[in-house]
Amino acid sequence: MLSSLQSEKKRRELNEKLIKSALILAAAISILTTFGILFSILFEAVEFFKLRSFWYFLTGTTWSPGVANSQFGALPIFAGTFVITIIALLVAIPIGLGSAIYMSEYASPKLRDYLKPILEILAGIPTVVYGFFAAITVAPLVVKVAAFFGLEATFNSALASGIVMGIMIIPLISSLSDDVI
Repeated sequence: MLSSLQSEKKRRELNEKLIKSALILAAAISILTTFGILFSILFEAVEFFKLRSFWYFLTGTTWSPGVANSQFGALPIFAGTFVITIIALLVAIPIGLGSAIYMSEYASPKLRDYLKPILEILAGIPTVVYGFFAAITVAPLVVKVAAFFGLEATFNSALASGIVMGIMIIPLISSLSDDVI
């Protein structure tokens, strides 16, 4: 009986060592992959900035990557990101705050228990799905509404991107606001 307990203990110790080794290997692979990505980005950035001025990259007004006569001014990208962010916040803050105030102050506990998980599920939707939703639904709608008002809009407008990004962050704003309230 004592020998079977000792063999059971040795088997468990061996299993624990194997599991610990597997976890260390997984962590090492993760860390090495991260450093590999970082090194690759830094190496390519150094090579890029040998050919192009860092100042021009930050302040240049033309982004036209290509084989011949390529230009890499990132100012339009920064400006576009800023515009999309402002649109997203204009969409998400009122809706997110409104839903948080409603759920914490006015909704019955039963309704709150029903709505809160739905908002949390929205937070778990992958970004790719939101992008597909933007391309298939929101962008054509923006073009049609703009045409109705006599305005010109394209399918890759900042308005469509900002609206979808705003929809995407509504659960975050609502949840954080609800926690604060």
